[in-house]
Amino acid sequence: MSNISDVALKANVSIATVSRVVNESDHKVNPATREKVLAAIRELDYRPNALAKGLLMKKTMTIGIIIPDISNPYYAEIVRGIQDTADGAGYAVMLHNTDRKQERIIRYIYLLREKSADGVIFSGGIINEYETLSILKELKERVVVVGRHAVDFPAVMVDNMGGATQAVQHLIGLGRRLIGCIAGPEGSTTAEDRLTGYRNALAQNGMAFDPRLVRRGTWSPESGYRLARELLAGDPRPTALLCANDQMAIGAIKAARELGLRIPGDLSVVGFDNVPTGSYFDPPLTTVEVPMYDIGVAAMRMLIDLLGGGMFEKLRLFNTKLLVRGSTA
Repeated sequence: MSNISDVALKANVSIATVSRVVNESDHKVNPATREKVLAAIRELDYRPNALAKGLLMKKTMTIGIIIPDISNPYYAEIVRGIQDTADGAGYAVMLHNTDRKQERIIRYIYLLREKSADGVIFSGGIINEYETLSILKELKERVVVVGRHAVDFPAVMVDNMGGATQAVQHLIGLGRRLIGCIAGPEGSTTAEDRLTGYRNALAQNGMAFDPRLVRRGTWSPESGYRLARELLAGDPRPTALLCANDQMAIGAIKAARELGLRIPGDLSVVGFDNVPTGSYFDPPLTTVEVPMYDIGVAAMRMLIDLLGGGMFEKLRLFNTKLLVRGSTA
């Protein structure tokens, strides 16, 4: 492997001059000399040491992403938006999956700090533990969060409440009156906002909230399946379900079919997020679309602006859109 001394010797310049060209220093280098150095770099296939360059620039050009569930298509699409935007800006990405465990969240935040990551994007999960809040606050000038959290960081959020309200309005418009809800886990602000939207729609239509029609899942198809079986075997039996994400909605449809119910004849089902598999399901899943890829792009752009030290957008709110398909038609 060639080193900086080889390049300097080949171009007949000093090591300092090579360093200025490689690191795009503010120190002026004669254009002809710069071209000699670049030609030598190409000929010798010189690759600057990333660690040394990072120390010189006080940047590592890496960012960390912390997500709760890498198997969930919702987070996969957000990460894709972050990754594509990071690549375009010259940043490498380190991805950490927490499985919603606080000890992992804490460990990965410490790890990213030790690795001198330039910034961190925290997507999903719950920031409510003292140690998590404490260490994130140490990185305050380098953190962007996705979702609604009780922290004063730049944030990209979704109108989950409005989306859930629109979904329930759609079910009421179909003549459904016994509308159940498979909500997300307690403590999740996303889950709470979607449940609030469900309750708001009922209230706006003069319909009473019935806790017997509500269950809390874990975002997984398994929990949607199990909780739908409970609801559909209960009294009163719902004629429609709002599920707080598409994964649970798909599990709920499987449960309904096993109980001999027709979708959407006997039971209308609405999901949330618009994961890619939903439109290929049978019947295609009516869902509340969340622009996941755009959320990832916005979060990374916000972090780039934050790291640049200039003006940046402190809050970005994305609206949702109801996609009516076969599970409610």
